Amino acid sequence: MRGLVIVVSVFVASPCLAGNDSAYTKLAYDNPKVCYNATEPAPEGEPQDGAEFSCEGYGGYRVTFAEGDLRGSVGYAKNPKKECFRWESFSGFNSSGTTVEWRLKDGAPIATILRWTVSYDPEDSTKSKDWLVVSKLSTNGSCHMGYVEGGFPNANDKARWLADTAAEAFICDVGKPVFFAKAETKTDGIAYSGGCQQP
Repeated sequence: MRGLVIVVSVFVASPCLAGNDSAYTKLAYDNPKVCYNATEPAPEGEPQDGAEFSCEGYGGYRVTFAEGDLRGSVGYAKNPKKECFRWESFSGFNSSGTTVEWRLKDGAPIATILRWTVSYDPEDSTKSKDWLVVSKLSTNGSCHMGYVEGGFPNANDKARWLADTAAEAFICDVGKPVFFAKAETKTDGIAYSGGCQQP
């Protein structure tokens, strides 16, 4: 593995860049009006391995959540059936939050911020850290462009600053996501991308 780095919308003013705001949606997996279960049934006699949900997002985007081996991946697309889904996750066992922050420029979504909890000790999965994952929204799905450790000073503001200043110029298939973490936090190899997968 290599390092890479629903639905009530609420608008708040942002100190990051003039004209940039936030909207929020919920990943309500237990509410079929917001998320539908897209998990393919396991073959008869075999246990169910993993899950997939498609949730209503913001500005015409849908949010796809996929899970396997206690690791999740979240992608954003306007047409999930035609755009690529990048399996982007962490090497440790993880779980995502349920509130997606959408960064808007002049009212249009350019990036998202989602909090994740990630286990960092293979011997004790209860030892974990929080990370804010900043994803760029592109014309062909989305991709991770940065990771901000939850304990990093002013982590939420840093994640918004990254989204506002870098999302439009970031190129998913070329750019390398960045990390903002405390000095003692090891970041090498904690995040993973399997590349673009067409549905």
